[in-house]
Amino acid sequence: MLPMKQSEKRTRRLGGWGFEGEDFEPSEQLLTWLTKRVGPAGPPLRGDKIPIPDLKPRALPEIPLEVTFDSRDRLFHARGQGLPDIIRLRTGTVNAVPDGIVRPSNSREVEAVLAACRGRGIRIVPWGGGTSVTGGVNRPSGDESVLCMELERMADLVDLDTASGLAVFGPGTTGPKVELSLAEHGFTLGHFPQSWELATVGGWVATRSSGQESLGYGRIEDMVAGLEVVSPSGRLHLPTLPASAAGPDLRQLIMGSEGRLGIITQATLRVRPRPQLTNVDAYLVPNINRGLDAVRDLVWAGIPLSMARLSDPQETTVAMAIGLGSSSFAPLVQGYLRLRGIRNDGCMMLVGANGRPEIVGDTLAGARSILSTHRAVSLGRRPGRHWLRDRFRHPYLREALLDRGWATDTLETAVPWSKTLATREKVVSALENALSGENERAAVLCHISHPYIDGTSLYFTFFFRCASDTDATISRWAQLKRAASEALVNCGATITHHHGIGVWHAPWLKAETGELGLEMLSAAVQRMDPERILNPEVLLDPTDRLEV
Repeated sequence: MLPMKQSEKRTRRLGGWGFEGEDFEPSEQLLTWLTKRVGPAGPPLRGDKIPIPDLKPRALPEIPLEVTFDSRDRLFHARGQGLPDIIRLRTGTVNAVPDGIVRPSNSREVEAVLAACRGRGIRIVPWGGGTSVTGGVNRPSGDESVLCMELERMADLVDLDTASGLAVFGPGTTGPKVELSLAEHGFTLGHFPQSWELATVGGWVATRSSGQESLGYGRIEDMVAGLEVVSPSGRLHLPTLPASAAGPDLRQLIMGSEGRLGIITQATLRVRPRPQLTNVDAYLVPNINRGLDAVRDLVWAGIPLSMARLSDPQETTVAMAIGLGSSSFAPLVQGYLRLRGIRNDGCMMLVGANGRPEIVGDTLAGARSILSTHRAVSLGRRPGRHWLRDRFRHPYLREALLDRGWATDTLETAVPWSKTLATREKVVSALENALSGENERAAVLCHISHPYIDGTSLYFTFFFRCASDTDATISRWAQLKRAASEALVNCGATITHHHGIGVWHAPWLKAETGELGLEMLSAAVQRMDPERILNPEVLLDPTDRLEV
C-alpha cells in the first residue's frame, strides 16, 4: 500500500531531493561496488549548508497579487531537480534567480497576472512540484525580468463525479493529496511516478508523465478527460468527453507542452475504485534476452498486471549487493539460484497486480505460468514488499552519494521490441566511454518498467566521480548526457519516455518531429503566446544549455 501519512506539512529540502529529515543511505556493499566500478570517491559535494545569495530583483510591473521577494524562496524556485541544478545549489553557483514569486489561487488570478505581464517583456515560469530533471522550470537566461508562478494554492479536489469516475483537480495538487482526497470516496488515480510525493497534477499533464504502474492504469494522457488552460491569448476550455471524433484532439497538444501554450488551471482525470489488495512477485530469469521475451509475452497474453519491471544483470547485481531488504537474504538467494543454473547473467523481474484478492491471485498465477516457460525462478514476495516500501525514497540516494563524492543521474527512452537490446547496448557503451578522455569511468544500470504491445521503455542509471570543482563535475555530466542522447537518436529511440523535453532535451527534439513538426508546434506557440511570455526556453529552443 502507499504511504498515506502525507497529510502533515513537511519542509522541502533546498539543494536536494524531497523533504528535510528524509534520507536513503547507501549500503557498504553499494559503496564497495562503486569504488570497484568507477574508482574511489571524488571531493564530496555536501548539502548541509546552502549559501543564500542576496540577489537584487529586477524591476517588475505592478502585479494584482502579492509578490514574494524572499531570497530563499527565490533561490528555491531558481532551479529544478536535475543533477546540475542540485550541484549549482550546493556549491552556491546559481547565477540567476526569479525576480519574484507569485501564488495565484484560481484561474482569474492567473489571467490577471498574465495580463499584467503582457507588453512589458516579463517572463513567467509555471511551477508545480519543481521536480523537472530536464531544466524545464529553471530561470530563463537573458536580462528580462522573470516571475515564477507557484501553483501550490491551486491544489484541491475541485469536483468528483462518482458515477462517471471523473475527478477535477487544481494543477498544484501533489500525488499524496490526490490519493488522500480520492481515498475518502473509495477511488484512486493510480498514477505513481517516482516523484509522486512532490510532483503535481499540472506537471504530470504538462510533461506527459508515466507512473510506475502504467501497465495497469495507463500513462497520464490515458487519464486526462478534460482540461482548462489559461494563455496570454485567452482561456482554452477542452470539455470532458469519453471519446470524440471532432477533429484532432487538442488535449494531446496541451499534454507535453510544458507551459509554452498556457498554464493548466484545471484537469479532469479518470479515476477508478481503490484496489483492495496489491501484491508484487519477484523472479529471476536466466538472462536479459529471456527477460525481454518474458515481459513481451506477458503483455501480448493480456495478463492484467499493474506493473512489470525487469532489471538488467548489472542492476540485478546491485540489488543483490544491497541485500534485497536484508543482509542475510541475498546470499541465500544467490546459493539457491546457482543450484538452479542461474549465475551472473540473471535478471530480476517484478510483476504486480492489484484489485480484489481473487483477481490478484488469478493474475499472478497467470503470470507465473508464462514466466515458467522462460525458466524464471520465483524469489517470492519479499523483494516486492521491499521495493514497494522504498520506491519513493530511492531518489534520496543521489544526495547521499553526492555527500560522499559520487554523482548519479538517470535518463530514459522507449523503442520497439525489435530495437530494445541494440539500444540498451549502444547507450550503455556510449555512457561507459563518454569520460575516457579524462581517464574516468562511468557505471551504468538499466531496467524496463513500462512495457507496451509494440515495445518498451528503457531506464538508465549512471554513476561517476565528482571532479575537483563545480564546473568540471557538471562538464562530466554534460559529456555523459550528450553521448547518451546522440546514441538514442542514432538508434531511432525517443529522446524521452516520461521526463519531458524541458531545456536539456530540446536540441534533439527535431530528430523526432522533423522540421515541419517543429514549425507546427512553433505556430501553435505563436498563436497562444505571441510575446513569448511563458517558459520561453523549453521545448523549442535548440540551444545547448547542459553546462549552464
